[in-house]
Amino acid sequence: MPFQPGHISTEAERSAFRALAEAVWDRHGTAVGRMLTRMPALRGQEQEAARADLIALHLYLTTSEGALRHDELARALRSGDRSLLPYGACLASGLRRLPSYRGVAFRGAGAESIADGPAPGDLLRDPAPVCALPLAPGAPRPRGAQYVISSVTGRRVRQLTDQRSAGAARDEVVFPPGTLLRVLDVREEGGAPLILLREVPLTTPHAQPEPGAAELDPADRAALDRIDEVLRGHSVAPGPSDWPELCDGPLGQSANRPVSD
Repeated sequence: MPFQPGHISTEAERSAFRALAEAVWDRHGTAVGRMLTRMPALRGQEQEAARADLIALHLYLTTSEGALRHDELARALRSGDRSLLPYGACLASGLRRLPSYRGVAFRGAGAESIADGPAPGDLLRDPAPVCALPLAPGAPRPRGAQYVISSVTGRRVRQLTDQRSAGAARDEVVFPPGTLLRVLDVREEGGAPLILLREVPLTTPHAQPEPGAAELDPADRAALDRIDEVLRGHSVAPGPSDWPELCDGPLGQSANRPVSD
């Protein structure tokens, strides 16, 4: 697993990422610079570190073509390709600079099915970032195959994308690479799987997940209660859900077996 949540980029990682992103650095740096003007506590070297980290995150959220697209980063991190590790390192570091989101978020599950998907008690840990959508008060919830995630430290990115150069602000929740998710329940709704997950914060920087057990612990049950309350409180959208590309697709890999760093 290349990164753990809370990763702090090194000077070497930031320099290597700048070399990778040199052609688009100034364009993304302009948008990030506007955000940094609202963070006056950052000065000198710390501000330059924050700039590189947030450029990586802004690039990830807004780039739709080229070798630094979000799907290319996910492919590299999941396959063990080290060529984009500096990009992933800065992105992970940038996320810790944004506000955390405590609540329920939704992600399209693509072709995931109950038959071959995860089971209650399983642990999932994706080497890539995981994006999901928060639910606005009173809004209908999505229809179709999806993950429903109880978030504790996922990061809300609206603050970074609410810039003139980025068009309409994006209100997404991004979980850092290496986030651990526990399957609480797998249901069927309207003929599609509904996979309920709880974010499990790591207690130590290099903690390894313990194998999952189907029996839920008190934290699991509390998270499941919160999810059920949200599901009951929002009707299902009448038509097919149009998931943003970043917020759709199956999660990377099971963490029930030992994971190597």
